[in-house]
Amino acid sequence: MRNTKLFGGQSDSIIGISLALLSALLLAFNGAIGKQLGQELHPFFLNFIRAFIMVVMLLPWILRRGTRGIRTSRPGLQFINGFFFAVALSAWFWALPRIPLDLITAVGFTAQTFAVLGAILFLKEKSEPWRWGALLVGLIGALIIVRPGVEEISPGVLAILISAICFAVSRLVVKVITRTEAPESVVFWQAVWTAVVAFPVALFFWQLPNWEQTAWIIALSVVTIMNHFAMTWSVKLADISIIEPISFTRLIWASIVGYFLFSDVPNVFTLIGGAIVLASVIYIARRERQ
Repeated sequence: MRNTKLFGGQSDSIIGISLALLSALLLAFNGAIGKQLGQELHPFFLNFIRAFIMVVMLLPWILRRGTRGIRTSRPGLQFINGFFFAVALSAWFWALPRIPLDLITAVGFTAQTFAVLGAILFLKEKSEPWRWGALLVGLIGALIIVRPGVEEISPGVLAILISAICFAVSRLVVKVITRTEAPESVVFWQAVWTAVVAFPVALFFWQLPNWEQTAWIIALSVVTIMNHFAMTWSVKLADISIIEPISFTRLIWASIVGYFLFSDVPNVFTLIGGAIVLASVIYIARRERQ
């Protein structure tokens, strides 16, 4: 357990867990907005324009606080993070119209396992059995919710596996960068390099959004910025093996958002799986408070 104390004496891990929960909630809203926009705009173009607007939004805030916030002594790692993040998003967007959403979600959750395994092997994080148990319980709950069917390894499935691996690599790189640099530096350079990497592909699918679409793109960018800050701070404050099981709660948030925005009524599998995921999160939080 981490012993460093911040913010009124609370442990870093508890604050990291809280921020991971917030990140999962923001991802649910992100997905809802992206689902709507993805029906009207090409995903590759959407990937670029979202990152570009994020850079435009962040620049005034960064400049008012001074450029020290975005100075980096690790430009190579910042590029690697942005590159893998851009590839992960591009692969995910490419697979979205090609395979069922439940299969995308189920295969995408392998990112959590890849990230935890990488954190133990390369970052030398503690590998207590209870952390692996919590990850497994959370994964079981997620699978109960999405109930993926048996599918052959199609190009879409392969794309999601590539996306999951790239997301895991990005998360590990963020953990390394935040050991010495501010989270705002990570968020800014991740947006910059995502835009740079996505731009050449976006040129082939360029579109001119109307005013309503532009408003939703801006909303998507704002939510994404908030999510990236929450995610980056959570990774900075807590071990990845603690944070990753929390990611499964985004299925719970997605069900709630879907109910209020799209009138999607959660079924019994969502309720049972959600309860299992919630139990794993409560268990992690209680263990970290000991």
